[in-house]
Amino acid sequence: MKTESLLSDPVFQLNLLLWMAKEQPADSYSVRPLFREHGFEIIYIENPFPLPEEVVSIIDKAGLEVSRTPEPDLLLGRKRDHRALYLEAKANSFSPASTNCKQARGHMVAAGPAFAEVMAPYQTCLLCYVLPKKANALMRKCLSVLHKDLAGAELDDSPFSVHGLSVRGTNLVYSWDRAFSQHTGARGSSATIMRNVGDDTDPSPLLLVYTDEDYPDPERRGLIRKAVLNQVHAEMLCQLQTCPPLQPYEATAEGLLMKMTDGVLKYLGRERLRSMRRLVRENLFRRVHEFWQQRQPGTVTWNYDTLKVQWGSASGRDEFLDWLEDYGRTAFSDEKPPANDMPLLPDAEDPVEGESG
Repeated sequence: MKTESLLSDPVFQLNLLLWMAKEQPADSYSVRPLFREHGFEIIYIENPFPLPEEVVSIIDKAGLEVSRTPEPDLLLGRKRDHRALYLEAKANSFSPASTNCKQARGHMVAAGPAFAEVMAPYQTCLLCYVLPKKANALMRKCLSVLHKDLAGAELDDSPFSVHGLSVRGTNLVYSWDRAFSQHTGARGSSATIMRNVGDDTDPSPLLLVYTDEDYPDPERRGLIRKAVLNQVHAEMLCQLQTCPPLQPYEATAEGLLMKMTDGVLKYLGRERLRSMRRLVRENLFRRVHEFWQQRQPGTVTWNYDTLKVQWGSASGRDEFLDWLEDYGRTAFSDEKPPANDMPLLPDAEDPVEGESG
């Protein structure tokens, strides 16, 4: 992917921010954990922010287009001083007349005094827009106009910060402004967060989370679903290969995704989690079950979110593993799975693993 397109790719942007907040070895990180270095950890990813009722009441009377259910890309918090970062990534800036402004006003209100009320013990929050650096000036101008709109409607909002992504030579650089430095204590105004970046850079190894809701380009959605499935397939194959011979193997979609993301999945909003689980369940588990139900009946059982494998012989195990290794690299569908894939267990009753009901 061309570097210019990479910097404005919403899936790459989100996962880049996650790596910046993820604990990594100091001498061998994939992406410099800039947020983590300043004490910030993940609170949640892509989860609707519940505005207080009194704030919603003011919005109703304000006569402004303000989202009542803003959904930040990423929330980070620092426990030592109860400060937070509310991160929203965009492919480009937008004008005060854009339809994006309804969402932006919602973010600004959510990151204001309402944040401390909803997200206690966190007390102060900074709204950070992240986008290609060349668009920073226009984004800052737009947010300034929106801030005045909200003030005129007696809606308290957040201070805001505009961050930039750019490539210098072969380095991916993350830039910030004075508001971010004052809020976090970060020195300077930029840092290299990735090296050896070019037009041939493959972003898929950085993929931790993805749902179709994140991605506006339908032509690339299949490629990203495939990248998720390839990583889950690799994790499943590794587990199967290390499983003692003839010992039953059991896996859940969420369990494999949790391993694939090194635990990041637990911060993902409920609806987005369902989407990722459904992808694994329908495009991986269903195919494995259907194939082996015909070839070796009884070897594979599949019960909604759980896949179980029980071999009858060592040769049967070897055959299964050979098939999974060779076939699985290319054959699992990258099509979007149906939303209502299990009529007897509709999504409305789709429990999150570890919850009852």
